[in-house]
Amino acid sequence: MYTLTVSENILKMVCGLGVLQGMLLAALIYFHPKGDKSVNFFLALFIISVSAVIALPYLVQTFGWQHSFFLQGIPLLPGPFLYLYIRSFKETITLKKAWPHFILFFVWLIPTYYNIAKFSKLYPGAEMIPVEVLRRPTTILLVMGRPAISVIYYFLARRELIRYQRSIRHLFSETSRIDLNWTRFLVNGFLIVAGVFFITFPLILTLPDKVFLLLLVSMAVGVPYIYMATYLGIKQYTIWQVQPGINKEATEATIQQAEEIEENNGTHDTNGQKTKPVKPAPIDNRLELLVQRIIVLMEEEKLYQEAELTLQQVAAKLQVPSYQVSQALNEGMKKNFYDVVNNYRVENAKRLLLDEKSRNYTILSIGFEAGFNSKTTFNTVFKKFTGTTPTEFRDKQNALTTAS
Repeated sequence: MYTLTVSENILKMVCGLGVLQGMLLAALIYFHPKGDKSVNFFLALFIISVSAVIALPYLVQTFGWQHSFFLQGIPLLPGPFLYLYIRSFKETITLKKAWPHFILFFVWLIPTYYNIAKFSKLYPGAEMIPVEVLRRPTTILLVMGRPAISVIYYFLARRELIRYQRSIRHLFSETSRIDLNWTRFLVNGFLIVAGVFFITFPLILTLPDKVFLLLLVSMAVGVPYIYMATYLGIKQYTIWQVQPGINKEATEATIQQAEEIEENNGTHDTNGQKTKPVKPAPIDNRLELLVQRIIVLMEEEKLYQEAELTLQQVAAKLQVPSYQVSQALNEGMKKNFYDVVNNYRVENAKRLLLDEKSRNYTILSIGFEAGFNSKTTFNTVFKKFTGTTPTEFRDKQNALTTAS
């Protein structure tokens, strides 16, 4: 009978606690009163599936490797759940959209069953899976295929995150509340967790007497990842939370159109780098008129001074669908909503910084007057458009005035 070492017992305890707390944290995510259940549903399932992967060595030991074929598809679940979670940021995920991503889970069970059934007859009394079984080409293919599929889903999730990141700039003039830094951590962390097994399995083949220890080490890596995913997931705002009561169908249509515009214009590649744009079609009279109305709202009514101005608010003011406003901005002004509004804010801030009447105003008060909602956002956006911070801009202009 195989006896666990002290190190294995400690790691087993760590993994066990991680699995138990992962289940509890998934429930916390889903039932959090301020959370968005339509989005957090997939994050909760992602955390549960990662917890199940961490529990895999223990489950295999409990049921016996000869009867564990039904457990072997579990590592294929986190990737689809992560991908669907990112997609749920911008669209409603129906069963029709979700189920194709889990076909592979069930298909994987068939060759796994036959592979385990074949070797369990040869080694019926073995408590640990024999190294001869692990070194079989079919076993290697089935085992290494799982993290390979996870890597594919990493790239799919990353692509959706990049597309979402661009699309929110077509809807919002202020995006600090929809910070995606933690989501990037979640996606990139998943690649690391999946990559650990690429390293672990060759070590298992080299050190077969350390199979259980190596499995526990690789699974223990996922425990802090679960904690961080939960903590940061609770803090993540979605567009549905930033704009309560938003028309989901209209917003989804606007996001889809924004993505199509970005792709058709060829403004970025999958890594966010600029590429050669496609020559745009001439703008029609209807959109040209709408552009003029938008300019009036910004220049005469100074709508940009509303700190959290959204595309939907502008559309409501103009009494036209939001997708038409987005189209007018992209085709008529060759800018997204975020850049249009913040360009007006920066220009207004520059005038205030140079105005003698506002010489005694603080940088923060000028930022608020221009339409920014915080000093951090003001500095970031101002530097993006001018290459300098507001303070540097004012000091430089004052120095030039003094010198002249």
